[in-house]
Amino acid sequence: NNRLNILNLPDEILCVIIEKLNMVDVFCSLVNVNQRFNRLVFDSVYIHELNMRTIININSLYDQTCSIDPEVLSKICKEILPKIHSYVHKLTVEEYPIKQILLASNYPQLHSLSLINFQVETLYEYLTGIIFYFIHYNENLLMIFVFISI
Repeated sequence: NNRLNILNLPDEILCVIIEKLNMVDVFCSLVNVNQRFNRLVFDSVYIHELNMRTIININSLYDQTCSIDPEVLSKICKEILPKIHSYVHKLTVEEYPIKQILLASNYPQLHSLSLINFQVETLYEYLTGIIFYFIHYNENLLMIFVFISI
């Protein structure tokens, strides 16, 4: 039998594959599959820069839908983020899941927060609301990178 199974691949190859995948997809697809995948997914080097961006389907400029399922987001926020929060140094998040992700846990090592694909009005609301609260709550946050897609 010469069939190759993904489990036969060395950890180094699996890490390269995992790094090329969307983090949201990795969290919902590979977490709790087995101990080996958990070890690779929760490696502090991999989760050091937590990119929670998702693929957005854009039908028009004003009709954007986020592809992350609310149940998947809930699972990530309740089960995964509390486990890895102390390893996250850089966090990239979009408009839709920001509130749930920021409130899911304290991020004591967070030094960079990047906000992606925010509508201008919503960005202003967050800068005066939850983001402002989060910055004051987490004294380790050094800088915020704000990217607005118009």
